[in-house]
Amino acid sequence: MPTFYPTYLRERFTNRARELALLEGVAEDLRRGQPRHVALFGLRRIGKTLLCQEQVIRLLVRGDIIPVYLDMEELCTAPEPFAQRYIGLTCFWALAGGEAPVDPYLTVERLLETEVVKVPLVVRTAGAVSRELGRSKPDYGLLLKLAFDFPDQLGQTLGRPLMCFLDEFPELSSLGNFPGVGDPLKHFRASLQQQSQVSYVITGSAIAVMERLVRDHESPLFLQFRTLQLRPFTREDGRELVEKLIGPLAPAAHAAIYTYTFGHPFYVTALAARLRELAPAGPEAVDVQQVQQAFLLEALSGQGQIYSYCRYLYDISLQKARGYGLLKALLQVLAEEEGLRLSEVARRLRRQAPATREYLRWLMEVDLVTEEDGRYYYRDPVLRFWVAYTSRGIEVDAFPRREDLEGLVADLTERFERVATQLGRARESEVRELLRNLAGQTVDGALLGQAGTFHIPAFTRIEPYRSPDGRIEVDALGEDGERWIIEVKWRKKRVGRGELGQLIERAKQVQARPWCISQAGFTSEATAYAADHGILISDANDLAALERAAS
Repeated sequence: MPTFYPTYLRERFTNRARELALLEGVAEDLRRGQPRHVALFGLRRIGKTLLCQEQVIRLLVRGDIIPVYLDMEELCTAPEPFAQRYIGLTCFWALAGGEAPVDPYLTVERLLETEVVKVPLVVRTAGAVSRELGRSKPDYGLLLKLAFDFPDQLGQTLGRPLMCFLDEFPELSSLGNFPGVGDPLKHFRASLQQQSQVSYVITGSAIAVMERLVRDHESPLFLQFRTLQLRPFTREDGRELVEKLIGPLAPAAHAAIYTYTFGHPFYVTALAARLRELAPAGPEAVDVQQVQQAFLLEALSGQGQIYSYCRYLYDISLQKARGYGLLKALLQVLAEEEGLRLSEVARRLRRQAPATREYLRWLMEVDLVTEEDGRYYYRDPVLRFWVAYTSRGIEVDAFPRREDLEGLVADLTERFERVATQLGRARESEVRELLRNLAGQTVDGALLGQAGTFHIPAFTRIEPYRSPDGRIEVDALGEDGERWIIEVKWRKKRVGRGELGQLIERAKQVQARPWCISQAGFTSEATAYAADHGILISDANDLAALERAAS
């Protein structure tokens, strides 16, 4: 279906094997009559919609489950059109295979002019909606109930279950602004809890909002959904996408692309398109300097896709905010130096800590900023780079002078080296969470540098550790009868034998088993040393595999 999922997008689709496997597991449970539901969230333009489109196509090919894709951002304008479109577009997918002209399915009057009138359930439901719309004051609660109940009823009628993909699901809450609606999420939950023929996959770009929807005990959807966060690509996935877009590059060029995009698919795609323009001789000729130039043109030139995206993200996040000027100042502070504590941010803004906390909380709410261990960071490092420059009026022309670029390239390299260090701190927090999720599991020992299978202890406590005298500090200490200390080296340089020697000395002092995680891997001497001394070791690929095992 070229309109819903254009061929060029499907040709670009890269990996996401873990996420597709999870969705297929949900589909398999649905086939057995045990529906489960998934909340998929991640940064904007990270590939959530593309993942849903890929799964929709796979379900269509198999044919035993009916996929339904609904863009809630388009549907949630008012209760009257919402109910009609929710029902009509469910028919569009279930009865027309998502391939007929869509307009006849957008109102109940036109819906009854299509082939779906052969299904009595559709006629009854459309009639009930039409009668309610004919009243001077429609019962919005009834309209929502008719809409939310319909997919399950249709699945029972057709004898085939439905998998409904509700893109940008948080938009549903906007219907609560209409008198008499109440909380739309409560209406949705009431229907969901009675259904046996539908699995829901809800998505959202507002990560903080999505987390609150499914994890906050006060939310109507608390414990109703399994969460699945879509992360940026690994180096290998990023390389695969680049090669699909422009062909094979030199290893150094691939490494530079990953450094400046952090594996975000949109940034990778934009940078690859710019490189195609800068390297007419072919991809093999692309070098690190051209990657740097391409990134600067994309991020700091008004004609760049990355520039336009960052401008959009910045404006849409702040447009409804109170204290717009102070929020901009706060973002500028964090653009220059991340990892600040509340007191440090307040001091730089010359504001009281309570007021500063409220501003930070608002920026976290709109996903510009995140908090890790009491320190504040940009959620998107590329946006941070853009704010740091554009807030000082620094932009580049479409055809900049060489000397202008040289100064920017030097600063670019320094900034992204600092960001890599700060991302390492964020990764430390993720590793601690990973250990909690792996508690008691048996995994492939090779992922920790061990032979055979390996049992992960069910640690009762996993926290950063600093000895009372301050001499020993590690990224994590896990305790449960036995003890582990974990050190994360998230940088481009491989870990050597000397660093492992220092780690094992710290491990002896706290009587713990050492585990070293290195983004770039280990030297051959370090690998041999780890084997001789019982040190657990994992590189970035091992860590990604452990994360898949934990999901």
